[in-house]
This record gives sequence, structure tokens and C-alpha cells, in this order.
Amino acid sequence: MPEQNPESEALLRAEELLPPNILDTSTGVEGIVANEIATENELTNRVESETSSTYGAVAQVSENEENVGSSSSPSVSLRRKKLKKRKSEQFGASGYAVPPPQLYFILGSIFMGAFLAALDSTVVTTLLTVISSDLDALPKFSWIATSYLLAMAAFQPLFGKLSDIFGRKCLLILCNLLFSCGCLICALPKHFGGTFTTLIVGRFLTGLSSGGLTTLGTIAMSDLISLRKRGIFQGIANIFFALGASTGGLVGGFISDAYGWRWVFLGQVPLAFIGAVVVYLFMNLPSGSLGLGVQDTDTMSKLKRIDVFGSVTLITALACAMLAADLGGQKLLYNTWPFAALVTGFVAFSLVFAYVELYSATEPIVPVRLLANRTVLASSLANWFGTMAGFTCLYYIPIYFTTVLEFSSTENGLRFVPSVFLASLSSVGAGFYMKLTGRYLWFAIITSFLSILGVIHVVLIKPTIPVWDQYSLLILPYCGYSAMLTVTLLALIAAVPPEQQASSTSIQYAFRSTGSTLGMSLASAFFQSVLIRNLPKRLQDAAPPDVSPKVLKKVIKNALRNGEYVRVAPEWAIDSIKSTYESSCKAAFLFALVTVTLGFVSICFVKEHKLHTNISRK
Repeated sequence: MPEQNPESEALLRAEELLPPNILDTSTGVEGIVANEIATENELTNRVESETSSTYGAVAQVSENEENVGSSSSPSVSLRRKKLKKRKSEQFGASGYAVPPPQLYFILGSIFMGAFLAALDSTVVTTLLTVISSDLDALPKFSWIATSYLLAMAAFQPLFGKLSDIFGRKCLLILCNLLFSCGCLICALPKHFGGTFTTLIVGRFLTGLSSGGLTTLGTIAMSDLISLRKRGIFQGIANIFFALGASTGGLVGGFISDAYGWRWVFLGQVPLAFIGAVVVYLFMNLPSGSLGLGVQDTDTMSKLKRIDVFGSVTLITALACAMLAADLGGQKLLYNTWPFAALVTGFVAFSLVFAYVELYSATEPIVPVRLLANRTVLASSLANWFGTMAGFTCLYYIPIYFTTVLEFSSTENGLRFVPSVFLASLSSVGAGFYMKLTGRYLWFAIITSFLSILGVIHVVLIKPTIPVWDQYSLLILPYCGYSAMLTVTLLALIAAVPPEQQASSTSIQYAFRSTGSTLGMSLASAFFQSVLIRNLPKRLQDAAPPDVSPKVLKKVIKNALRNGEYVRVAPEWAIDSIKSTYESSCKAAFLFALVTVTLGFVSICFVKEHKLHTNISRK
């Protein structure tokens, strides 16, 4: 019988050193605790020391181990596989699919992706006129933002099913690289072919990849972390997203003033590239994970599984909806044929898409049948209505502060700081609550009801609002909205089998992204209708007899086009402008109250499901 080498002997004893699964009293299930981690480190050290005790030299694999026919090589290989499987099972039971150090690197990349996606959506808000003027395209400046949002909303629902086929790792790397390329294209100087058209192409690529970064990051966390612990990490991801969204305008303005607007995009290129490298090095999911995608098949076979017709009809339908929402009432009047064509296109392609997904597609790109699940539909509608209300308050409270209270941009920003900070804590707090209790339904109902109370407070705002209330005005709506996002995501994932979690997550993100744009469009319609109907009449009534019709017309035009005109308007017009803008903002706030109430009703239809403490959900 051949003599086994030191490495083989160490590996044969390794399984005996592994600690038994210990009952975790906090969760009632088997898991890894601190002494197990210590034992694992001891095991690693002993294996290394016993396999490297060759008189201080580096351990070498013996010739008979390299020989395929040797008797010890199969034994070593088998033991290695058994150890790897046992270790994977241990981490799976603890609520993580990979060891914590590896997990932290992966999460760092996911959080960076969420931050960049949110940053890039707001980083151009202060630069629209600067960029478009530099590229001699000022009348087209709105497309800088529209192209980004359009690509994000249209392609976001596709990433769930695509990641089920090709795997999360592959698509995360691709999205990070596409994001880098898109930013690089945006920053092309004129002498290298940089034009307004290339800028829009770059923004479209970054929007497409941003939708993938946010959706795939959320899906990947579900592969890596058990549902019971999942909420905490989702809350942290929401913090990074909120941080990117809230600092985008400030960062963009600062970099543009110091180095030029192209560096706003160039600065994001290495960050996304590092994210791709980290995913490539560390995102190695265990065997059998759904995040690996379809295994044991070639690329062409995977491509054939894509629901191409369903994808095209969905993208076209969402594109029509986004364009109608973005352009309607401003660049396209509601009674014109282009607007009617966009609405008709949305309805027609949506119906075709639904038919294809229900009756034709072998593997639907978005399983519409999932919406028959009560919790999937209710949580998605809660996101849809809640996002409408949240974005309406986000955009129209600053308009109220600017026109009625005559605040500067800095004063507006400072009054949002407490709300953003506490909303971030609310998101993480929701995660901790679900980890400790394993429940979420009543927590979601209570926080959603608090959101209603917060929006009611916004509707009742008066010009005499005290300073402390200006800073606390959005705390309840924002905290409720932030907690709702975390809770409904976990409720949705818990309501479907593991193999459908990617597709269902994409559905919810699609509701969220379309809700933001559609909500802003509808809120703008209510705001503009009140403003246009009342402002001219009030200014005509307030104008002194000596004001000529020409001057009056000019005052009305300026007041309608620019809310900050109230600071330089004639004395006789100021009160009329303020009162009209106040009533117009109130119309938008009432719309927010209706939608947040509908979100609360939707939450009430969510069903409580078990939040498992292990990856396998057993």
C-alpha cells in the first residue's frame, strides 16, 4: 500500500476538525458562531503547517500526486471536494452563501454600483445648460436627462431573466464595463468626435447599465444572503443610492466649476471599472446557486432561450410610456397627434407583450403570470404609488420654498438634510426589525400609515411655517417611503420560489422606475393647470391702472416661466405670484396624498411569508 504524503494525511483529518453545527439561540437554527470561525482558522493553519513542514521549504506537490494514476491523488481530490461542500453548507446555514470576507468585497462592488447609478441620474441637473451650450445644442438640453431615464426604465425589467440564463457575475461585469464606456463617450472632447449626439449615446449606455447595476445588485444579494438578514444589507444599499442621488447635483457643479464638465463623467470611469474587477475576482458563487445561470450549455444555446419578441415589445411599450410622460404637457400638448400616437403605442405594445408572455413565449422575459400572485402585485403597486408620492414631494416642496418663502438653493438643500439622514436609518432599521422578528406585514402597514400622516402635513403647509417644521417637514414621508422599499422587496422575494426571485425583482424595479417618471408628469399636469388658469387672472386684477398691457403681458410670461422671478417682480405682482404658486403646489401635494394613500391600500393586500434564515430556504 503506497505511503500517503503529509498533505493527504492532513486533508484526511480535516473533516474531523470541522465543528458540528451549533444551535443558534437567537434564530433557532443551526449556524456558525464565533467559536466556529475560530476553529475554522485553526483548521486552516494546521493544514498549512502540516503540508509545508519540509525543512522550512515551500511545500511542493509530489510527483505521484501529479500523476493521474497515483493512488493518493483521487483521495486528496475527493477530500477537498467534501471539505468545500461542507464549508459551503456551513456558510449557507449561517445565512451567507460565501465566507464573510469574500461577501464584503462583493457587497462593496454592489454598493458602489448603486451609488454610481443614483449619482449619474442627478449629476447633470446643475449642468444641463452648461453642457448643451458648450455643444451648441441648448434647445435640446432635456435629452441629456431623458435619454438616461428612458434607457434605465426600458431595459431594467430584462435583467432578471437574462441573469437567470447567463448568470449574475457575467452581467454585473458587463454593466460595469458598459457604464465605464458610456461615461467615457460622454466625456469625448470635440477634437475626438465629441458632439451632442455622442453625448446622448453615452447617456443612453449609462442609463441602460445603471438599470442593470441596481437590479442585478439587488438580485445578487438575494443569492448571497438569507431573507432574514437580507433587509439590513438592502437598507445599506438604499443609503448608498440615496447618497448618490442627493449629492449628484452638488458633486457635478463642484467638479464642473473646478475642472470642466467632462471630468464629471471621466471621474466615474475608474470607479465602475474597479467594480467590474472586484466582481470578476470575488463573486464566485457555490455550486448549485441560481446566480450561476444555466450550466452545462454553450453560449448559442443560451442566446436561443432569450424571449426576443417579448423583450422588443416590452422595451417599445415602456419607451412610449416614458416619452409620453416626459414630453406630455410641455413639449407635446395633450391634444396633439404625436402625444396620442405615444399613448396608443404604449397601449398596443403592452397588449401584444402581455399576449406573448402569457401564451407564446417558452421562457417569458418577464413572467406576467407572477402578477397573479397577490403579494407580487400588491408590493409592486405599493412601490409604484409610493414612488409617485415621494418624487412629487421631492420636486415640489423646493418649488414651494423657492416661490412662496423665497429660499435660495442652499437653504432648500439644508432643509432636506434631516429627512435624507433619517430616511437612511429607517431603511436599515426596517432590515434589523425583520432580522430580529422574522416578520414585516404590520411594520409595513404602520410605516405606510405614517407616510400618509406626513403627506397630510405637507398638504397643510402654510407660508407661516416655523423654521423647525421646515427641517422636519419630509421626515415622516421619507422615512415611511424608505422603509416601504426595503420591506416590500423582501415581501416580494419571500412570496415566490427562489428560481423566480430575479424576475420578480425586475418587475418591482420596473414599477418603481415608471412610477417616478409618470408621477412627476401627472404632478406637473396638476401644477401647471392651476398655475396657467389662475396666474394671469390674479395678475390682471392686481395690476395698477397705470400698468400697460405690454408690461402686464411680460410680467405674466416671466412669472409662468420662472418661479424665481418673484424676487425681481414688481411690488404689485409679488403677492399674486406667491399665492398662485402656493395653490399650484397644493394641487401637486394633493396628488401625492392620493397616491400615498393608494400605496397604503396596496400594502394591506401583501401577505406575510416566512423569512428564512438560510440560503436554501429550508
